[in-house]
Amino acid sequence: MSRLPPSGARRPGARLPADRMRDALIAALEPHAGPFTTLAATSRDWASGLFDGARHRIAIRLEGDDGAARAERLAALLPESELPIPRGFVADVQVTGRLDGETVIVGLEALTIIDDATDAPVSRAVRRAG
Repeated sequence: MSRLPPSGARRPGARLPADRMRDALIAALEPHAGPFTTLAATSRDWASGLFDGARHRIAIRLEGDDGAARAERLAALLPESELPIPRGFVADVQVTGRLDGETVIVGLEALTIIDDATDAPVSRAVRRAG
C-alpha cells in the first residue's frame, strides 16, 4: 500500500514524502553530530508488506577542530540514538564511512518509516511498548 500519489498526479513543486523525511532526518542529526554541512543526500521510496518509508544516503562534513572526535562518538552512539521526525520514525541509522583529512566527512545510511497516526515524532520506546 503506497501513500504516494499516482504517477503524474503530483503538484508541480510538491515534495515527495521521501524528501520531507530526508530533510527532517538531517535536522534531527544536528544534536548528535554537532555543526555540519550536508554535502550530498539522496533518498528513495521504500516499502514492506506493513510499512512505507524511505532509504537515505547522506554525506556530511563535520565542522570544527573536534570533528574527528565527534565522528567517533557519532559512529558509536548514533545507531541507538533517538532521532525524532514528524509523522514518522527512524527505524535504522548507521555510519557507513568516514574520511579524515583537513576536514572530517561522514557517510550515513538510514531507513525512515511513515507513521500517519500522529503528527508528533514517535520515539523508539513508544514503538516498542505499542
